[in-house]
Amino acid sequence: VLTTGHGEVRADKLLVATGRTPNTRSLALDAAGVTVNAQGAIVIDKGMRTSTPHIYAAGDCTDQPQFVYVAAAAGTRAAINMTGGDAAINLTAMPAVVFT
Repeated sequence: VLTTGHGEVRADKLLVATGRTPNTRSLALDAAGVTVNAQGAIVIDKGMRTSTPHIYAAGDCTDQPQFVYVAAAAGTRAAINMTGGDAAINLTAMPAVVFT
């Protein structure tokens, strides 16, 4: 259970994913009506909404740039939006890092 100023979210499961390649093939997202691109990334809008109402996605499983700060910002906005808020992510100015 997650409680915010906008409401409460209850879920049976929480999916936490890491890595640089969307690993979504085994999730049967098509059965839920969630659109993925050719690479298997979940397609979302600026509010982290998928093609299916009430299903949100954020982080490396999406079609956004795969940077930790993008994932953190997207996850925050997804939580705000799923509790009744209206937050969007703006990726027009974004720092970049190289991990070696």
